[in-house]
Amino acid sequence: MTLNAAHTLQPTTQGGTMKTPLTFLAGAFLVILASTSDASAQDWKKTNPQMNTIVLDTTLVRAMVVTIEPGNKSEAHSHPANFFYALTDGKLRVHYTDGKDETYDLKAGDAGFSEPERPHVTENIGKKTVKFLLLELKEHPYKTR
Repeated sequence: MTLNAAHTLQPTTQGGTMKTPLTFLAGAFLVILASTSDASAQDWKKTNPQMNTIVLDTTLVRAMVVTIEPGNKSEAHSHPANFFYALTDGKLRVHYTDGKDETYDLKAGDAGFSEPERPHVTENIGKKTVKFLLLELKEHPYKTR
């Protein structure tokens, strides 16, 4: 993930191991549910419509404002390659279907890019509503192997 030079996203550690930078967005963006081979079945727009407001949806890109209330978690989903921009501070945990978890302390203004992202569930583990802009690049979808 590439971050804006003016902003640094520092993942927190769990069990003494430094977690890798957010490949989400994700945007943000937690998983434990099993993945399927049909990536469209895990489309963030379809699995979690209550958490996103679509700003733009073309054949090339989808831009949305993602809002996750404290204690809420998404359904399992994946993302094509994407860019995120944090609109608020907050704390997210991402649970990947392969069993790995990552925790992120977001600050308003944090930004990053991710290659297509494997299935995950995103959970707001903080006390504040988390909002971020997520721009998905549809020409670079997540593909199961």
